[in-house]
Amino acid sequence: MSATPRRNCCSVIVKMLAEVPKDQSSLRLDLEWNLEDAAFKAPEQNIQWARTQQTLAKHITPYPKETWEFRVLSVFTTKSIADLRKNFKEINDGQ
Repeated sequence: MSATPRRNCCSVIVKMLAEVPKDQSSLRLDLEWNLEDAAFKAPEQNIQWARTQQTLAKHITPYPKETWEFRVLSVFTTKSIADLRKNFKEINDGQ
């Protein structure tokens, strides 16, 4: 069984920024801060992932609605958009 390759947080943030519309300036600024912060952390540290997750929670979850929001979450989680939509629907229907 081969090991899962380690993901680079900076690369992931850059990919997420590519999915965020230009008019979402608050999220873009927060992700740019996350990118700068992650650039100064050792790859084995997990703090940059936690901080980026907090940014997504602040701006997108618990109720993502727009397609671009699901694309961003898909980049971060590596889950398909279809799976994310299903998971959020189940969570939101359960409330």
